Amino acid sequence: MLFTVLLFLLLLAGSLTAAAFFSRSLPEPERKLLPFAVLPVPDALPSTKAFLEFYASQIAWMDSEILTTVLLIYPENAPQAEQLCIEISRQYDFFTPVCLSQAQELLANRLKKEIF
Repeated sequence: MLFTVLLFLLLLAGSLTAAAFFSRSLPEPERKLLPFAVLPVPDALPSTKAFLEFYASQIAWMDSEILTTVLLIYPENAPQAEQLCIEISRQYDFFTPVCLSQAQELLANRLKKEIF
């Protein structure tokens, strides 16, 4: 009886040692897409600011693998909206303020890299 228990423990230890020795970790999958979101900011009204702060509070608790960057896109002829985007981006590091023409160029370059 004691011999059987010892043999069982020895086989168990040997199999665990062999499994640990021969097991390899899986390679990290190549990440192709950068998780980001595009959020238009049409004006600098208090309701827009409140929405951006609410949106930021929702993103802040998310895993950074889900969403890393939010592009805040403001019109080129709206300095108040630009100031709001810059102010919000100083508070939250995942917000990136860009004007509409910069966003179009950035997204076009990014899509060329992703597709081709």
